Amino acid sequence: MSSFKIASLLFRTLSKPVANALKQQAKSHDIFRSLCINVAQLAHRTEMNWKMKVLGYKKEKIRPLNDARAVDAGANFLGEAFIFSVAVSLILAEQVRSRSQAKRQRNAVDERLDTLEKQVSQYREELDRLEEERAILRTEVDSLNSEYTTTSTILMQIIGHGMEKHGRVPPKIDQQTIDRFLDGERVDIDNL
Repeated sequence: MSSFKIASLLFRTLSKPVANALKQQAKSHDIFRSLCINVAQLAHRTEMNWKMKVLGYKKEKIRPLNDARAVDAGANFLGEAFIFSVAVSLILAEQVRSRSQAKRQRNAVDERLDTLEKQVSQYREELDRLEEERAILRTEVDSLNSEYTTTSTILMQIIGHGMEKHGRVPPKIDQQTIDRFLDGERVDIDNL
């Protein structure tokens, strides 16, 4: 960006000597001289017509400029037009450059946004897969808990039958003891 501004300043600075050279060339070359005279006469007529309209004068015949004044005025006009065209060109070039830079930045942001959206989509798919696995594991855990409860009940019944065979009366086991046993706590049946 700074190199473009430096180049722009250089072109503006160089355009003034070029414009002065154009003015000098207008006085020495016949074709360029006639072009300057035509441009100056046209500018003079346009300026005078506008002045008469704005100031409210009636329309009169406009006298043309003499050749020396016309060459000077035309050369000045062409020199200023050259400087103006250089300035306008630089402004347009800056606009094009800034638009292309903004477009590149927008494209970079759009690409980054697309990448992030793809990542979010992948993360959502992974989350859905993990939730499905969790549901499957929860079902398996519930099934194991059910089997554990059934197994512990059967075990308690077997222990009760085994005690009857040895002549001992099986103890009455309350629900609280069963729950403690199901929670994995060691329950001493002899102390019941």
